[in-house]
Amino acid sequence: LAEAWEHERAFANAVSHELRTPITVIFGHSQRLRRQNLSPAAERSAASIRLEAKRMDQLLKVLRDLARSDSARLDLQLMPVDPDQQLLLAYERVLPMASDRLLIPQPPSQPHPKITADRVRLQECLDVLLENALLYSQGSVQMTSEQVGEQMVLHVIDQGAGIPVDERDLVLRRFKRGSTAVGTQGSGIGLALADQLMRAMQGDLVIADADGGGADLQLRFKLWSDQGL
Repeated sequence: LAEAWEHERAFANAVSHELRTPITVIFGHSQRLRRQNLSPAAERSAASIRLEAKRMDQLLKVLRDLARSDSARLDLQLMPVDPDQQLLLAYERVLPMASDRLLIPQPPSQPHPKITADRVRLQECLDVLLENALLYSQGSVQMTSEQVGEQMVLHVIDQGAGIPVDERDLVLRRFKRGSTAVGTQGSGIGLALADQLMRAMQGDLVIADADGGGADLQLRFKLWSDQGL
């Protein structure tokens, strides 16, 4: 079993490395095509090629991070992080693609305590949750934060069908998708990566029900201590 697991890690790492260059070439050629005077049909084809190349590149990044995590080679820089600033960064990045659906509250009058996290990996987790929320629901998607005891919780709340209780462990496994994802495009590894990144940051990814229906996906972090980790 150990040998098979090692082969799987090596395969994922090799695939992500070998395919990076051809995908970059495809993406570059699609960009060049779009700068030419194309017919409407050709323009749609070039846009589709660019979109799929970008999606494949993201998938390879996920596979690479999972392989690195499996082999304890995941690069982390844990430090004190402002949770509300991280929500705002994610909001601003996704806003152009969902300007009429994404909601974020005003910053609190009293700043929340800082959390223990890696800024880059935290943004990866938020990207996964926001992408899922926008894909699997039709209404608004809300981002909020709150302190719960000795934890800070970042919420991504949608108005979709939610995730059934008996499928919540399933959707955190690699290449597994829940029943509410039927008919939508996806690889089934986004939530698995977010869960693994949260564990690496000594936090938790929790799936809950949103008030009034929908899913409430929560990133739960430890509060930063002046004494370090």
